[in-house]
Amino acid sequence: MIDLALEDFHSIVKKGRDPDVVTYAIMIDGVCKVGRLNSAVGLWKEMVGKGLSPDNKACCALVVGLCEVGKVDLAYELVVEVIKGGNVEFSTLIYNALISGFCRISRIDKAQAIKLFMTKNGCEPDLVTYNVLLNYFCNELMLQEADKLFKKMERSGIRPDVYSYNQMIKGLCNTNKPDKAYLLMVNKMEADGLVDAVSYNTVIKAFCKDVILERLTSCLRIWSKRVTEAIHLYEEMQSKGFSPDETTFKLIIGGLICEKKLSEACQVWDQMMEKGFTLDRAVSETLINAIHSIDYA
Repeated sequence: MIDLALEDFHSIVKKGRDPDVVTYAIMIDGVCKVGRLNSAVGLWKEMVGKGLSPDNKACCALVVGLCEVGKVDLAYELVVEVIKGGNVEFSTLIYNALISGFCRISRIDKAQAIKLFMTKNGCEPDLVTYNVLLNYFCNELMLQEADKLFKKMERSGIRPDVYSYNQMIKGLCNTNKPDKAYLLMVNKMEADGLVDAVSYNTVIKAFCKDVILERLTSCLRIWSKRVTEAIHLYEEMQSKGFSPDETTFKLIIGGLICEKKLSEACQVWDQMMEKGFTLDRAVSETLINAIHSIDYA
């Protein structure tokens, strides 16, 4: 279909009829949707070369298409002059695609520059803009920058969604701050009704992994507290209809074994089997050996 459309388009041009911006936009959008990005770039250059000013639809199709395959620099190069010209009001989708693209290739300086640039051009960052940057900062363990951005987001009147909060929880847990992640979940997320299975699973895993570290350093009081908190969250998430994932089940079983709560560990094992998960050999052997050690004590 797209080949036929391109053929018709070029035959119109050969007959001396100049396509308008709308026609170019439709063609660019069409070829981008089927992954013909070289054709899209060719149509774009042809359109600009004729002195036509690309509209938002054409820019959107080209930028999103190129950014999705990692050609972020090319996307930026092709549209930056059009954006600077100020003749067309571009949507946040275009800026967000560029910001996301640069974040994916670890060019955070460029991503932040585009965020500033879009604001100067009268296009305010939206929830997606902030979430993309939060995701980058938290993945890179840049918690100070993430916290500043989160607060700026709230000051700007943009309400964080569950994804925003989960990024912060992920960042806190990955930097060994499960207690802060737990407080964020309880004090902010639950108050706004935004806790989901991802929130619970992330914090439970952090508590259980922290248990291993605390046990190695023989800090038994903190170790026991972590297990208790993890089990409490495990029970709470299920009471709210959220399902633990496979790793959460395994870590809860491991925590219960550490606490010598073998009956509870077996119950969680049964629940895990009911969900269709299988316990790996290491955890199975640990549980069986723990039971045998009591039987033969």
